[in-house]
Amino acid sequence: MGSPLNIKFAYTALQVKDLDESVKFYTEVLGMTMVVRKPVKQTDGEMCILKSGRNKLELNWYRNATVRKGNSLDHLAFEVKPFKTFQSLTKKLEVEGIKVHEYLETERWDRFFIEDPDGNWIEIFSRK
Repeated sequence: MGSPLNIKFAYTALQVKDLDESVKFYTEVLGMTMVVRKPVKQTDGEMCILKSGRNKLELNWYRNATVRKGNSLDHLAFEVKPFKTFQSLTKKLEVEGIKVHEYLETERWDRFFIEDPDGNWIEIFSRK
């Protein structure tokens, strides 16, 4: 294949049914920060870039598009620190009406999954 290319992963993009609902979920539930939100003339829609640390998530809404639940995305993952904060998070999510799936405890870390408004799986994990 020759010499390695100077390529780095930049961001993940999700197509969403309701941009307002998705922005609220990712900012209020998962603590992401909005970087930019703007209309996109080429798609007759709107996009929003969210940030968590150095990681970016682009949410795309297209006026006349059909969103397929989950597409081929397996899941997104968010790490919670410290572990005590992680331990109290499941109760907070349940109060918000967000169902926790597949809670798993190991010697070194715990994890569970939730779903965003479009059915994409979100892994929440913390190292002990």
